[in-house]
Amino acid sequence: MKKIVIVAAVFVLVLVLTKIANQMPPDPLPGTTFALKAQRVVQCSPTEITLVDSRLEATHLMKDESWPDCSVFQADDVLDFYLARGGRTRLLNYEKTAWWRKTF
Repeated sequence: MKKIVIVAAVFVLVLVLTKIANQMPPDPLPGTTFALKAQRVVQCSPTEITLVDSRLEATHLMKDESWPDCSVFQADDVLDFYLARGGRTRLLNYEKTAWWRKTF
């Protein structure tokens, strides 16, 4: 009976680790210069945006025309941003952060 419990526990552990590994974020898009992960939008205007991470460190960016309207970003959303540098910051993509990186 003890061996069956151990085998079942190992099987469940493998399933949990597989689930976590499958939720890893995809590789950055081609052309991505940098990524900001697990960020919240705290201030947004048509030309600027301020993001805050879980350590409460703010990142202020000058936006170009590739960014969506500020109403898209909700105060409680934790997002991963894939960005490119230039005269102004270009938004390549953004997505919701995986649950294990949310530490707010």
